[in-house]
Amino acid sequence: MKYRMEDIDNLINQLKIEEVVGEVVELKKSGANYKGLCPFHQDTTPSFSVSPSKNICKCFSCGAGGNPVKFYSEYYKVSFEEAAEQLAEKYNIPLKAYKKNNRQEEENSKYYKIMNEAHRFFQDKIFENEGRVALDYLAGRGVTPKFIKENELGYAPNGWNDLYDYLVIKGFEKEDIIALGLVKDGDKGIYDAFRNRIMFPIYSPQGSIIAFGGRNLETSKEVPKYINSPDTPIFKKGKNLYGIKEKGNILRKKNYTLLMEGYMDVLSAHLYGFDVALASLGTAFTLEQGQLLKRYTNNVILSLDMDKAGQMATEKTAFILKNLGFNIRVLNFQNAKDPDEFLKKYGKEEFLKSVKNSLEIFDFLYELYSKEYDLSNIMSKQKFIERFKEFFQNVESSLEKTLYLDKLSKAINIEKSILQNILIDNNNYKEMKTSTYVEEKELKSKNIVTNTLEDITIELILADISYYEYFRDKDIEVPLYKKLFTFLESLEETEKKNNQEKIIKEFINSEELSSVEKDKLSTLNMYSLTDYSDIKKRENDLKEIFVSWFRKELKEVQEVRENIMVSIMLKRIEAELYLDLRFDEILEKYKKFKNILLGNNIL
Repeated sequence: MKYRMEDIDNLINQLKIEEVVGEVVELKKSGANYKGLCPFHQDTTPSFSVSPSKNICKCFSCGAGGNPVKFYSEYYKVSFEEAAEQLAEKYNIPLKAYKKNNRQEEENSKYYKIMNEAHRFFQDKIFENEGRVALDYLAGRGVTPKFIKENELGYAPNGWNDLYDYLVIKGFEKEDIIALGLVKDGDKGIYDAFRNRIMFPIYSPQGSIIAFGGRNLETSKEVPKYINSPDTPIFKKGKNLYGIKEKGNILRKKNYTLLMEGYMDVLSAHLYGFDVALASLGTAFTLEQGQLLKRYTNNVILSLDMDKAGQMATEKTAFILKNLGFNIRVLNFQNAKDPDEFLKKYGKEEFLKSVKNSLEIFDFLYELYSKEYDLSNIMSKQKFIERFKEFFQNVESSLEKTLYLDKLSKAINIEKSILQNILIDNNNYKEMKTSTYVEEKELKSKNIVTNTLEDITIELILADISYYEYFRDKDIEVPLYKKLFTFLESLEETEKKNNQEKIIKEFINSEELSSVEKDKLSTLNMYSLTDYSDIKKRENDLKEIFVSWFRKELKEVQEVRENIMVSIMLKRIEAELYLDLRFDEILEKYKKFKNILLGNNIL
């Protein structure tokens, strides 16, 4: 969505930075400010400062920080717009969005009407004669007619095109019905996509029906047991959760969720009073689903199937959730293949015992991996340790990493320093990718790589364009920033010096920029006005940021230089950068560095 900058400003002004940060960072009072361990790097000393008076935060080690929306966006790995939406919802602060163009609004409104009408059709059919097969099946699973109505389940009859005929009579267009995946156009004409299936409505968090899941009632194994709506104009696979409708307040109040695998698992859990149960939608759990869940709670109990496939799904889901900072436990059922079967066999009290006896995710993985390897064999033990690599890649908290290393070290009797070397020091982090269900065109439109060093460099330049001169030769990777540098390069020096605000506005309104790039730049400009209002701070950060770029270049050059004398000179410069140098002295070192690269004799 699009938001006016004044509405974003209003949101930021009403948010309290200490509250937003305090949810994920343990803060301690330090004069007028607060301090804590930085959540963006492996911090051992409290280098993350939070200023309530300025309503900003800042890490004086890695440079991360900003206002409440920026912090939330970077911590939870969501876009700036999503962060604004989620914080507005969480703290009940109005945030008005620009309306999409009228045509798009009309299109979506039309689609929602079709989905509501289709849902009404399915709901009516389950209580008619032809829906008896569905009622009998559900009764066998302990589901009553009252519960069916409460959860708005339905039945898709076995006819060839019953739903299609119904919707056409209601006045809807063939192309729109096809676009929503409700019917298909085949060699024998139009036919319903869902036939002889129990229908589960899938809602958006706001309560609109956006898709359906259908459970087959055929006995033939050739027919898929479950099918779901395809991607449509109002539904994207991998971005929603079954059972999420109007659950926000419940999840926040109870502060945990039971994450399950199937529709019937969730319904059984709800039937027995576990109203925090949710499920993914027939796909592997995705990063986007984790981000959606993060709006409501940090605590997840994984309750997936107990077969081998279910255990693999538990492992992969846990990595995604851990990457997003969740606390994770895993249910371990005995003598049941899934939560639905367990509840039917043993009831609510036994399920509660399983919840209480659930394993912390590390303990679950330890048990899982232990079954695969003979820990009395050295080579097998090494492979066992390496199985934890992906888990540690996704643990962001330094404290958690330390605790997990301690536990593993004691369990397998190997020194912690050795494990540290394998699982942390030489275990490069791999950034989580969005799911394959994100449209390619959407990814292209958001071709803006988040890079802390580049971001804070641009913020500094937006605060004072004259600083651009110190960074104009830097290897900027982000396309948006390249455009900014090219634009500034074309301006006269006097123009840059005297018309800063006008220049920035002119660039932001440039036709070269996409709407996403404009939003990104507007946001950074807003940060710079806040973060760099203090001239002294601006000058200090200029030195810090320049040194960061300098070190980056030194590292890159040393990786490819084979000349021993050149390598020694570069190492010497690198060591000197750790001294308390004035900015003019740093510039002299940089000039020396450039001369070395040019092959000049400067010994």
